[in-house]
Amino acid sequence: MKKLSMLFVVFAAFFMFVACDNNLKFTPAVDNIDTGDTGDTTDTTDTADTTDTSDTTDTADTSDTSDTADTADTSDTSDTSDTSDTDTGDSDTSAGCKDIFMCIFGCAENDQTCAQACYTNAPAAAQAEYDAWAACFSGACSNNQTQQCSVENCPTESAKCGISQEGKEGNQDYPAPYGHADINVNVNYIITNGNQLTQDMVNMSYFATGTFGTNGNLQPADAQGAYYYAALQDYAVQIFQTPFANNGQTALNPAVILVINVNAAAVGEITVGLESTDAAQLFVVDLNGNSVDCYHAFGVGTLTVNTMNTAAGADGKIVITGSQLELYSTENAPIYGGNITSQLGSGFTACPVQ
Repeated sequence: MKKLSMLFVVFAAFFMFVACDNNLKFTPAVDNIDTGDTGDTTDTTDTADTTDTSDTTDTADTSDTSDTADTADTSDTSDTSDTSDTDTGDSDTSAGCKDIFMCIFGCAENDQTCAQACYTNAPAAAQAEYDAWAACFSGACSNNQTQQCSVENCPTESAKCGISQEGKEGNQDYPAPYGHADINVNVNYIITNGNQLTQDMVNMSYFATGTFGTNGNLQPADAQGAYYYAALQDYAVQIFQTPFANNGQTALNPAVILVINVNAAAVGEITVGLESTDAAQLFVVDLNGNSVDCYHAFGVGTLTVNTMNTAAGADGKIVITGSQLELYSTENAPIYGGNITSQLGSGFTACPVQ
């Protein structure tokens, strides 16, 4: 299965502008670029599970820790739920094995040192659960190393490690692919945090056109036009597209966000997708105020970088083109295994079928 990476995923702000005598002025909040892996770091179910590590029913149980009649009782001294606070009979401890998997999931592809550290640094109980799963999986699925094989042949071990087919099969209400997009980026100004945008920094056109879902369009019928601009922070350039109506007073959905890793992108062909090796990501979103309300689709394919100069201000210039970039809903992305919405973090919400 391909490893997903939300390294460049952003919860983009929407920036309303006011048209006045053809001099557009609006203030983008480009400091909210999320350069961390939200797919992993925001998964509070696994990475911040305090139900085990601060389980006061065990660690503060004075009936065991101070009662000498109990501490000499072999039924208590061998009770690891008190003496080591691993509570191996507590169903919550399955999160320990889940933590190993989540840690490994966050490692770069083929980084065996990182993967080994995830195991080595885990509690003994989590290692034991992982070992049990690995033994079963290697014996039953040596020729079919898939999630489905693990669940079918090692159901108990898989469940303890959070391996499940639930939600993996794509939601067939969402077509796959969900649509296509053509890309034509040509920016001559790259803003940085704190810039007050003016007309010369903004392109009054669409950089992304196409359709998605059953009747969704990147150029909504009620739009008078669109604007886009490029913003740089750290090692990511984000290009924001927003349709508008009412002479620029009303922003419309969907918006499009193209995020480029400037350390990975160079003149030539680059890949677009959700893997850690992809140089760019593209998202079709609905905005609500200054935040993303939901995600319609993400792009998969290749783009051609003709010019990549990320110097701030008027010295910057980016020219990128591409045609028929495939769009997928996270609810049904066969290229990544099916329904991947839950893998992308608690803040990631798929939009209803368009």
